[in-house]
Amino acid sequence: MKEYKFKIGDKDYLASVVEQENGGLEVTVDGKIYNVELPDRKPAPKPVVKHVAAPAPVAPVAAAPVAQPSAGASSVVTAPLNGKITQVNVKPGDQVTAGQAVVVLEAMKMENDITTEYAGTVKAVLVAAGDQVDTGQALVELA
Repeated sequence: MKEYKFKIGDKDYLASVVEQENGGLEVTVDGKIYNVELPDRKPAPKPVVKHVAAPAPVAPVAAAPVAQPSAGASSVVTAPLNGKITQVNVKPGDQVTAGQAVVVLEAMKMENDITTEYAGTVKAVLVAAGDQVDTGQALVELA
């Protein structure tokens, strides 16, 4: 959030600007909220799940379904932006489905469900509620 003090004529104003996930802005001027659309601005990036493959076998193997990591591989759910973890929804050993929210990340005063693209078993939870995370930081590892 950015704050600005400005003057129009003889009147002083205080404004705050918060970027929204849809690419727009939430502008608050003296307590009144305005949602501003910026047509040339792209929405915030979606959570990124990186697929780390095991070493390739000597014999060819059929590809795994898109919603499942291949045998011997792990998937890592990473932070799509900087923020604070407010909730961890899984623990090691939990079964998760593709699209399931594994953590909640607060960024720019908004809570964002961070989901996984893959179904699997939670191998490790790498963050806890209250942790500050950076863009691309590993949050949860699936087996």
